[in-house]
Amino acid sequence: MRSKVLSMLNDVILALVTIVIALSIGAVLIIISGNDPIQAYRLLWTGAFGSPHRISETIVKAVPLLIMALGISIAFRNGLWNIGGNGQFTLGAILSLSVGIYLELPAWLMLPVSMFAAFVGGAAWGGLAGWLKAKFNANEVITTLMLNYIATYLLAYLVYGPMMDPAGFRFPQTPLVPEAYRLSLFSAAMRIHTGIFLAAALVIVMIFFWRSTLGYKIELMGQGEQVARYAGVDAKRTMTITMALSGGLVGIAGWNEVYGVHYRLLTEIAGGYGNIAIVIALLGGLNPVGIAISSYFFSVLIVGGNTMQRRTEVPYSIVDVIQSLVIILVISRAALNVKRRRSE
Repeated sequence: MRSKVLSMLNDVILALVTIVIALSIGAVLIIISGNDPIQAYRLLWTGAFGSPHRISETIVKAVPLLIMALGISIAFRNGLWNIGGNGQFTLGAILSLSVGIYLELPAWLMLPVSMFAAFVGGAAWGGLAGWLKAKFNANEVITTLMLNYIATYLLAYLVYGPMMDPAGFRFPQTPLVPEAYRLSLFSAAMRIHTGIFLAAALVIVMIFFWRSTLGYKIELMGQGEQVARYAGVDAKRTMTITMALSGGLVGIAGWNEVYGVHYRLLTEIAGGYGNIAIVIALLGGLNPVGIAISSYFFSVLIVGGNTMQRRTEVPYSIVDVIQSLVIILVISRAALNVKRRRSE
């Protein structure tokens, strides 16, 4: 137990150090661009925390990123690369909205039923990639990436076709979810909603999940199939289950966006969250607490970066560079760890 806590603290500290290094290098780049990094970062901070409304927007952005990164971390701990976050998010959003606009359920029942539908949609998309890996040894990077495109085109077909809002002036969007079915807002003036409680609960659930039998099997698979088989784990079955759980959790993030933010389907509803969630999961050391910190950091970058761009001459691409630096530092850290273990 103590070793687990120490390992988690170590991951959190490493994540914070990585963030500091990335921001420091970003400051150098801002200077090279002819701008003041102190002013730029002050505006980035103000853009994320300068008012209750901006704090609300930062949290709203962090919630789906956190849920997606938690889901993706399940696959990564198994040694599988789930690159299909956007597709699983999209399928979760499609199925959850379909429940909301086509079924008539009591308001108290709609949210759990639609959330379960989102989980099923994401799990089906992730589980399909897992089954292809287990059955035909299909590379999960390729299959999850290709499934992203299928989900994107399916969404486009639906919002331009059978699910298009007839009162939407032919914009590619679906009808709104009835107001009674939506996640409650904390304030009418802000977009922060009760989905934050779901995100917090999932962090706690994931902490205990990794202490469960299934969590142990998934982590054992991450050490190699031969190790898992020697321990009596059904490797192929565990692969499929892992990818289904990973995709299902990502699908719930789609539900969160539909019922808490947009209240309908839009062509760009996933917004590239899947790619950012991969970085967040890696930066957080694949542990729930580290992922929570990392998701909030990236939300600050996204929301504050928009303000920084509007009020200075610093281009928003600096934010992209900082994100890329985080990726490089995380990969470098992982490579050094592998090299160190081999030398031992």
